[in-house]
Formats: sequence, structure tokens, C-alpha cells
Amino acid sequence: NLQSPGQIMLYLKRSGRYFPMYERILKEEGVPDDLKYVSVAESALFMARSAKDAVGLWQFIAPTAKSVGLQVDEMVDERRHPEKSTRAACTYLRNGYQSNGSWTNAVAGYNMGHENFDDNIRFQGSKNYYDLYLNEETSRYVLRIAVIKHLMEHAHEYGIIVPVGDRYNPDPTKSVKVTEPITDLAQWAKANGSTYKDVKLRNPWILKRGLPAPKSGAWAVTL
Repeated sequence: NLQSPGQIMLYLKRSGRYFPMYERILKEEGVPDDLKYVSVAESALFMARSAKDAVGLWQFIAPTAKSVGLQVDEMVDERRHPEKSTRAACTYLRNGYQSNGSWTNAVAGYNMGHENFDDNIRFQGSKNYYDLYLNEETSRYVLRIAVIKHLMEHAHEYGIIVPVGDRYNPDPTKSVKVTEPITDLAQWAKANGSTYKDVKLRNPWILKRGLPAPKSGAWAVTL
């Protein structure tokens, strides 16, 4: 909010790292561009873990993450994979839209869970988000996202200036396909001209010192 301009400045700085990727994927997935602000509301564009064990830029709990195709186990947590979690968020939002015919409802369902939102629709006999009696957080959630969008897009009107050059940029990277398990990630990194530290920082979804064999296809490890 405007009482915390530093928070808006931080959103703007972090957006330089993630928004180009969000915009590309949301367009490919047929999800409105404005819904990139859901991630800002959820995680402040930070690889966060909530008190309820929601994880990552899009704040999935483990059962929901698995339901939209993300791998979550002791070795790998794809909730922490920026691109895969973004596609998963698109799937979850699109499921809500297809169920209830409204992106507003899809966003509300993202916050409280589609099953809970659908239960409220059935019980209250309305599909209009603005007519539904919901928990306090979900009742404010859509407006919160709209406010975040407005403040980020019009920050200069409120004296919040973050030059484009001061925003965090995506680092230049390359992707290495891995089809076999990696038992020693430090040695693998060295063999590929990198370091263990760099691999871990660029791939926060890798939780341990190695990688299991992919369940299908190949891992794409960023260097």
C-alpha cells in the first residue's frame, strides 16, 4: 500500500526478473496477462514458504501442486521451479475458469481452493463473486490484486520511481538436459563448467546434493 512505498519498489524491482517469463507463459496458456499479479499477491515475487507450507512464487501447497502435475518429494520440489510452477498456476486458474465461467471466480478459487469455492457457489446459489459471502481473505483477494496492479503500473503517479535499469533482470543462462540420475551435484556442476553454488541458486527446485532420474523425459538444469 502507499504507506509502504518500499514494498512497491521491491515488487517493481523483482518484476524485471519474472514478468517477462510470466507474460510469455500466460499468453501461451491462454490466461489473461493481468493474472501475473496473483503471484505478486501470493509471494511478493519471492521464493517463499508460508506458515501453511505453501511454497514458491505461486504458493502451492503440496497436494494442489501434485494435482496440476508438479513433482514434490524429498529430492525435488517443482513448486520452486519458476517456469513449471507458472504453467501449473495457469492450469489451476484455467480449471477454475472452465468450472465457473469467470476469471474473477478463478482467482477467488485460487485463494481458497476451487473445491471450497465451488461449495460456496452451490450453497449460496450464486456464481457472482461479488454476491458471495466468503472468508475475509478471499473477500478482499480480488481487490487486493487489482490494487497491486494499479500501484505497480502507476507507481510514478504516487512518487514511487524505479528506473528500468534498477530492476532485476533475468540472468543469461543455458539449459542442460539430464536424463540420468546425478549422484554428486558438485562434481556434475564442475564437469559442466559451473559450481555447486551456482547450480543450487539457479535451480532452487533441486533440494538435495543430487537428482533422481526423471520420471519421464529429461530434467532441464539451468546453468
